[in-house]
Amino acid sequence: MAIPDQFVPRFYKKGIRLKGVVGVLFKHGFFWAAEAMELTRFFPAKMREKIVATDEYQLPVSVRMRRVIEELGPTYVKAGQIISTRPDLIPPDIIKELSKLQDEVPPFPFEQVQECLESELKKPIDHIFKSFARVPIASASIGQVHEAVLADGREVVVKVQRPDIEHIVKIDTEIMYDLAVAAEKRFEEARLYNLVDRVEEFTKTINLELDYTVEGQNADRFRRNFADDDSIYIPSVYWDYTTKKILTMEYIHGIKIKDKDKLYANGYDLTYLTEVIGNAFIKMILLDGFFHGDPHFGNIFVKEGQVVALIDFGMVGVVDPIMKRNMAKYFISLVNQDARALVEVLDEIAYIAPATDRDALTREVGRMMHKYMNNVNLGQINLEVLVLELFNIGMKYKISMPGEFTLMDKTLVTLEGLGRHLDPTFDLIGTAEPAARMLFRRELDPRHFGGDVVRTFLDLRDLATALPKRLDRISKSIERGQIKVRLEMDSQIESLKRLSDSIGRSFNRLSLSIIIAALLIAVSALIPQVGSVRFLNWSMKELLLTALVILPVVWIISLFRSGKH
Repeated sequence: MAIPDQFVPRFYKKGIRLKGVVGVLFKHGFFWAAEAMELTRFFPAKMREKIVATDEYQLPVSVRMRRVIEELGPTYVKAGQIISTRPDLIPPDIIKELSKLQDEVPPFPFEQVQECLESELKKPIDHIFKSFARVPIASASIGQVHEAVLADGREVVVKVQRPDIEHIVKIDTEIMYDLAVAAEKRFEEARLYNLVDRVEEFTKTINLELDYTVEGQNADRFRRNFADDDSIYIPSVYWDYTTKKILTMEYIHGIKIKDKDKLYANGYDLTYLTEVIGNAFIKMILLDGFFHGDPHFGNIFVKEGQVVALIDFGMVGVVDPIMKRNMAKYFISLVNQDARALVEVLDEIAYIAPATDRDALTREVGRMMHKYMNNVNLGQINLEVLVLELFNIGMKYKISMPGEFTLMDKTLVTLEGLGRHLDPTFDLIGTAEPAARMLFRRELDPRHFGGDVVRTFLDLRDLATALPKRLDRISKSIERGQIKVRLEMDSQIESLKRLSDSIGRSFNRLSLSIIIAALLIAVSALIPQVGSVRFLNWSMKELLLTALVILPVVWIISLFRSGKH
């Protein structure tokens, strides 16, 4: 008699799964996995000889890697799809192969759907829904989607999570972590790309995807961001029928954006629709800092009145204000074909090793721009080719890009393909440039200075506090021989004097910075209270505002002047 699953210890399940995962890797010729996990006893030398002799082993590594992922199932398919968005880390041939991964699996039985619904919503299914389709309209690795009608007549789509998927994901991500640790011990490339960190990032991402309330919150945020835009529609989330494992949303009636002929037959203006979609995504990235990360054909519909509706909010990108500004610079540098500016942007958002030859990098970026952008209209530029070439340069110079930047680029490449499907003249880079310049104008608006100025001076204060400890750590590192310092000087005494004077000036300027910060904060608080006081025909408010401008200017001038001595 079989032991019920709930009584089988998790460590035993993990052991069985680990052996299976390593077996699949071994089967497709990745023998290192068995060696690294010390499981070679299960895979004798004769088995390796047979595999090496098969046609499968002669296939390219990229194809064998895709087949491994498909065979290992849902968690690994998700990981493969995310890896396919990182051309800064993965060679083009593997990216191309992993892009073929489809998150489509056979549906699970309706009886399990009903059990999950009634367990989560605490009511019989026929008390919640007037009707519920037994056959799903989509079935993926995490869950499946059914059409339904609520008891009050509202048409909805209901996403239901797969049974035991949380336990499966937990065991698989633990095994991924173990394999990543083993790979980092064995391969320099794994250490270079921080494979363990990547697995930890993926684990966080997929755990968020397992919580459907997060997707519902994403939808609500998009709905708020487009509340004043009649051309974009975001479906409502029905929170009374939504839990961690159940997501119930408004049903969208419309034509899929992929069905170009049907859109045209219904009289829709395809050029207009392309502009709406392009402007919406540029707004998300550059202005809202929160964007839909998966704008493929199945996730965009057109409703009556040429209104574009978006669905599926499980994958999103979040961009902080600094990254937004850098992304704006990225677009402007592309439009202006300014290689030096583009390298400066990369230096801001990515990790470039100190030893990297930035002049050589700039020249190579310039050649790339000349090759793909010279003497052509912006609308003729193939963004996918351009981005891929840029990431190839990044790999050559070992530049590590942040995840949100690569997700943005993948989103824009997908968006460009979608736009040109509707309108071959679609110009995504040109569409982005006005929004990028608008962002800079908004950043230069004095009304937005207050918080940044205060934060800057508070950062200076924190630096002054932390500096002694940091200097102490550096000196201890030097004593232990962990830092090597080479000094070339004609006169030790004169050099030390100059160093002492420089440190003195630096601390004086730092002290002045902190004093100015305190004055700015105090003056900001006083401005509303002194508006009626006047001095020499100037209101006190005008005087204080003038001081707010003059003090930082004087301080900056003093920095430049002191830097010359």
